[in-house]
Amino acid sequence: MKELNLKLDYYGALNLHKALLEAKFHAEPDNELVSGSPLVADVYIQVRDFLMESEKGEDWRSWFQLKNRPHYRKRAIMRMKADDHWAKRTFEEKKQVAGNYLAPFLYGEEELAAVVSEAETA
Repeated sequence: MKELNLKLDYYGALNLHKALLEAKFHAEPDNELVSGSPLVADVYIQVRDFLMESEKGEDWRSWFQLKNRPHYRKRAIMRMKADDHWAKRTFEEKKQVAGNYLAPFLYGEEELAAVVSEAETA
């Protein structure tokens, strides 16, 4: 099987960021699996890193801080709660899965634990 190898400039990455943001954090997605997909999370983290390495990197580093994006944090938690397998996972598994839902945002271990705890409440 061939690999897909995209070559994007800054504006291509910016538009991919916008599309991924919409796909992952839409309140009523067409496909509920996109939000927590490890593949989508990995691609989005690559886009985030590319943007943070650009000339506008410091602005992007601030933009991608989860604490600066409470709306997206709330949406990720909403998607976690809708995950059919969420309740069956251990706390450590939930942290790993939450990372996929929260991608591409930057956060610390304490903030991740707080998100998981919030997602566990009904």
